[in-house]
Amino acid sequence: MELIKKIDHKLFWPVSLIVTLAFCFLAQGRAEIFVIIGVYTATLISLFLLMYIMHVIIFDQQALKERKVDKVKLFLYMMLHILFLFGSIGLGVHFMGNRIIIPVLNYVAQIFVLAFGLRKNLKS
Repeated sequence: MELIKKIDHKLFWPVSLIVTLAFCFLAQGRAEIFVIIGVYTATLISLFLLMYIMHVIIFDQQALKERKVDKVKLFLYMMLHILFLFGSIGLGVHFMGNRIIIPVLNYVAQIFVLAFGLRKNLKS
């Protein structure tokens, strides 16, 4: 079973959106709200790419032993993950300057929200 399917979506999405909305209240204008939402979208894409990478490397040991893993695809997913992270942060710095800490803190909060959404289903 893929790691993405183990997320408790009924818990993850509402908490994720509430946390992002809370960070949007810290914005000082419409442009900053759009940056926070853009970084949030890139964060979600990045987290789901990271979960795919983790699934292949950590949880799918049988495929690794049998060498059924497409290493080029895995490398491209890793590069996409990094591209989304640094690209969104770079655009955020361009539009928000030193207030980029708000979307970065939202990114860190989203990691905890994802871990909280996965916690219950990984134990079983």
